[in-house]
Amino acid sequence: MFSPTYRLTNYLSACLERTILLSSALKSLSAESLVRIKVTRDALGRDAHSSTWIEGNTLSLAQVAALVDGKDVDAESKQKTEVKNCIAVLRWIIAHQDTACTTARIRSLHAQMTKGLLPVARSGCWRKLQNYVVNAKHQVIYTPPSPKDVLRRMSELQTWLLKSKQEHPIIRSAIFHHEFVAIHPFVDGNGRMARALSQWILLQGGYDPAHSLGLDEYFAANRAKYYQMINETHEMDYDYTYWIEYFALGLQTSMESLAERLRSIKADGREWTPKQRELLDLLTKQGVLGSGDICRVMHVNRARVNQLIAPLIAAGVVAKEGHTRSARYRIV
Repeated sequence: MFSPTYRLTNYLSACLERTILLSSALKSLSAESLVRIKVTRDALGRDAHSSTWIEGNTLSLAQVAALVDGKDVDAESKQKTEVKNCIAVLRWIIAHQDTACTTARIRSLHAQMTKGLLPVARSGCWRKLQNYVVNAKHQVIYTPPSPKDVLRRMSELQTWLLKSKQEHPIIRSAIFHHEFVAIHPFVDGNGRMARALSQWILLQGGYDPAHSLGLDEYFAANRAKYYQMINETHEMDYDYTYWIEYFALGLQTSMESLAERLRSIKADGREWTPKQRELLDLLTKQGVLGSGDICRVMHVNRARVNQLIAPLIAAGVVAKEGHTRSARYRIV
């Protein structure tokens, strides 16, 4: 049975306490709805860019931001698909953060993450082949468990996740992230999945997506260090202490960086109605929606949608694409 060990060092305790203080400060800084929308969308783009870049995707942050907004970019099709899939998975997690993180859901999200990238028989399915982790010189640096052990190891990880709810969410997220990478349950997409799922655990632990999505940017800033810290845990007989400290410092760093960006943003100060804020939140989570979609989710008619959205378009907060009944709307 999976039973991870770690030490709650003074350094780790200080990092955990710092993130609690930062979380409170960030909620205050991003309380205004427009600021919140901007930083959430920005964080989503940064996270998708960083997570796919770690795996070798070369799209720029500006190109990824355009894909977040539903625009097309001039880039290789496979790379665009990787980023779009990652965005879709992160959006699903943000919208369904209270859903249980089960092995069935993990497989479903992997199918979304690798849609159009892997054969259907390997997308969303536990691997049936032995895989290896190699370095830049194509040297094997880690051999994951045998395929016959994947189902058991993933079931044990899910059981641990359910039984460890009393643990600090950063500790749970860090350990899950590492064990998932260690198991390497899929033929491809394991790194992207590990980072997305660890975000899910942070969200379930009360961390705001706008505050925690920058974590992958921290990993990407020093990719060699990221892999080094993962490997060191293997070499230290799976004592997770230093990995958790590294993970916690990453979240603290990303939250401090966000705090600086928030202080530089000038809020619009305009007071939107509760229904308009609901509409803004909906577009933030879903990306691009038509009038019919908005009517169905918000339980209003098309005339009411037009009434709510017209001031948002006039203020430059929402963009309209298309005309008449086929029009679609997105956050600018």
